[in-house]
Amino acid sequence: MHPSPAARPGQQQRGDATRTRILDAAIRVLVNRGYAHTSTLAIQAEAGVSRGRLLHHFPSRDKLLMAAVDHLARTRIQEMPAQVEWPKNPAARIGPAIEIGWSTFHQPYFVASMELWIAARTNEQLRSALLPTERRLGPTVRQAVAGFLGEELTSRPRYADLYPLLLSSMRGVAVTYLIDRRDPTTDPHLDLWKAMTRSYLL
Repeated sequence: MHPSPAARPGQQQRGDATRTRILDAAIRVLVNRGYAHTSTLAIQAEAGVSRGRLLHHFPSRDKLLMAAVDHLARTRIQEMPAQVEWPKNPAARIGPAIEIGWSTFHQPYFVASMELWIAARTNEQLRSALLPTERRLGPTVRQAVAGFLGEELTSRPRYADLYPLLLSSMRGVAVTYLIDRRDPTTDPHLDLWKAMTRSYLL
């Protein structure tokens, strides 16, 4: 017997809630246990869902993990600009924009991404599947950074050169925090990144 049309929106909402619960659980397990020890059984237990429910949404572990990282990254990035009261003066936006951009590399999804990247080095199937996912996420990150700095600064001629330098530098420095646990808000690179941004855009 098919559900009535009136029941479908509720079912859709429950399905979306279950999917989100699974994705969030997958990130927690991936961050806490690492890629090698992240199984669908562990994720199922963490999410508190049945085996059938998990497989209904995600038929394979790697597809689930990639979807989880993508989901968390997009959610976190899209939420951030709304949480800041940006200065109207473009030059005054640089400091907060760099600090917020840097903070994104200290979130669970970054750790989870690194787990997948390292695993993909020797897992061709995972690498092939992960690459287009990362490429889809790239424009979201670029759009978020542009939102942090604002249109006046990102329209400057040298912004196209600055963006990849900031992104690769922050990612590289953030990797060191995976083994050297310290306070990222005191990192000496912050002043360097701010100064570099000013020199490129002001």
